[in-house]
Amino acid sequence: MSTLWWQYVIVALLVAASLVYMVRKLAPALSWRWQAGFAAWLLRRRWSRWQALGRHLLPPRSTGGCGGGACDGCGDDGDAQAPLEQKITFHRRR
Repeated sequence: MSTLWWQYVIVALLVAASLVYMVRKLAPALSWRWQAGFAAWLLRRRWSRWQALGRHLLPPRSTGGCGGGACDGCGDDGDAQAPLEQKITFHRRR
């Protein structure tokens, strides 16, 4: 049993990485808040290496508006086209 400990560590790391990936994809605002909170906690530490890591982990500031980092760059510049309309035909039952 003592030789299998590294397999448990690898599985735990894979599960943790999957959890982080899932949270970042499904709840980006929550992950941004968690990342900002952790970076702020690191910045309050006295050791300069922790502070450097905290500065590195700070998420980018969003300035709002298109291209300001507030969205993923959808390219919507206000020239939205009207949605395509389709004719619906109802058929009688036989």
